[in-house]
Amino acid sequence: MTMPMLFPRSDAAEGLKTAMRHYASGVTVITAGRGTARRGITATAFTSVTMEPPTVLACINRHGQTHEAIAEAGHFCVNILCEAATDLAASFAGMTGKAGAAQFDGFEWIETRTGAPAYADAQASIACTLVQTTGIGSHSIFIGRVEEISVNPDRAPLLHFNRGFHHLGARQ
Repeated sequence: MTMPMLFPRSDAAEGLKTAMRHYASGVTVITAGRGTARRGITATAFTSVTMEPPTVLACINRHGQTHEAIAEAGHFCVNILCEAATDLAASFAGMTGKAGAAQFDGFEWIETRTGAPAYADAQASIACTLVQTTGIGSHSIFIGRVEEISVNPDRAPLLHFNRGFHHLGARQ
């Protein structure tokens, strides 16, 4: 049996990064803005907050263009990716060399009621109006009131684990 890796408090940041790499999660692309001001980022830091009223949150680095786009536009869309969207996830994770609005090229987008771009082939898209922003450390927590949802239930999710994208495998 392998012994667990131990990280003292002085190295807690590295320990947390290591622990989070081993937390399997769904993959999203968070988008905001219109036209050439569109921006997006691949993210796993997303969750629902409450059903009454329907609310979600996304955590975004303050130093990125997507942070600025959400703050300026007052909206965002959480695109929950299906396993066929590995190329999209890579583009918005900065793995293809594309930046800014060019990351949207080659993929089909629908403008939501809020104005945020929704990926047409997403497993689900959740368009939100920004209602609150809370900063902590290097990130902001954007809280959004859900305005519009699109779901494609027949698609399998794309997962993130240990710095890579993975498929769920056979579904029942």
